[in-house]
Amino acid sequence: MDFFIENINLLLFLPLITCIIIGFNGLISYKIEKTTIFSISIALSFICLIFAIAAFDYSAIKNLSISTNFQWLSLDSINFYLGTFLDRTSVSFLLAAGILGFAIQNIAFAKYRENENFPRLLFYLNLFALGLNGIFISSNIFQTYLFCEITGVASYLLINFDFSNREESKAGIKSFIFNRIGDLTLLFAVLTIMYFAVVYNSLTDNLALAFSNINNIAASINSLMSIPVFVFFCSLLIFVVVMKFMQAFIYITFEKKEKSPLNRIILYQNSLIALVGLYLFFRFNPFFFELGAYWGWTLLVLAAIFVLIGFMNKWFMPLCRVFGWIEKYVVETVINITELIVRALSFLSGKLQGGTYQSYLVYSLFGLAVILAFVLVFYLLLLKV
Repeated sequence: MDFFIENINLLLFLPLITCIIIGFNGLISYKIEKTTIFSISIALSFICLIFAIAAFDYSAIKNLSISTNFQWLSLDSINFYLGTFLDRTSVSFLLAAGILGFAIQNIAFAKYRENENFPRLLFYLNLFALGLNGIFISSNIFQTYLFCEITGVASYLLINFDFSNREESKAGIKSFIFNRIGDLTLLFAVLTIMYFAVVYNSLTDNLALAFSNINNIAASINSLMSIPVFVFFCSLLIFVVVMKFMQAFIYITFEKKEKSPLNRIILYQNSLIALVGLYLFFRFNPFFFELGAYWGWTLLVLAAIFVLIGFMNKWFMPLCRVFGWIEKYVVETVINITELIVRALSFLSGKLQGGTYQSYLVYSLFGLAVILAFVLVFYLLLLKV
């Protein structure tokens, strides 16, 4: 059991190893069979589940915690650390994610193994697992944000898995918009916490941004901010949590009526983002407790934010139609013209390679004219300067 706790960081490397193997298999034209790829993926996923069980036994049952940090970036006023932090909250979510992720991979193999794109689906599922494991064992909120971005990328790729389907593409774009709004808001909150924790309190040690010290950070930020600003800041934290829940189930909006196995697999996997939202709520609880009697104002601020998002969502589809028109008429026109130019140059190049006297003379005159034009333009610009 001690081995699993001491090497808990393998939870990040095992899904990454699976992604590398699947990517390498694509480079060698899928020489490795899909069944073999799945066997490797499910075996490493099962090992991750064992790590999660061991961590749950260590922190939830034995009521022990562990925090490790190592410095990976040092600036004048702040040091950035990577590491692990295990307590009852993190290991509970880690175990839930491990069980559900393992089950979803088995469902994917049972329902979708005959499809030629099954390895790509396994790649996205393991990328998602990498992000989730990273979030739940991160030792600080900045590291949590980085892994939230990984889950956002994996979620977008999963929803837009069948990119030939226009409805799926719209769902992917909309999921991307919701995720970017939530993650950019989370980034603002993280940077604000870092600013107050480091600049005002001179907390430059490895526990400055650790979850174990977030109670002190919440109290200090509350004491330094005015009441309206602190209410707005806490509203943003709650908004991040809600956006994670909304983004988790956004796929339901565009799900096909026939409810294909692929749709169900993607829906199950993306629903795990709800765990991230709940986890962030528990982690940011010290800030919510500091709100005290100002929860009512926070609800009003949240309502105003969602009204604004509602108007943005109303304008989103017309904006997509505008971009669709640009793509259809402008971008495709540029591509067609470029293709014609390339074909013309290829034809002329072929003629030149023919080696006839006439083609040599024509190309020589053309090259001379280009050089003269270049020299003329150069001297005109030189005179103006």
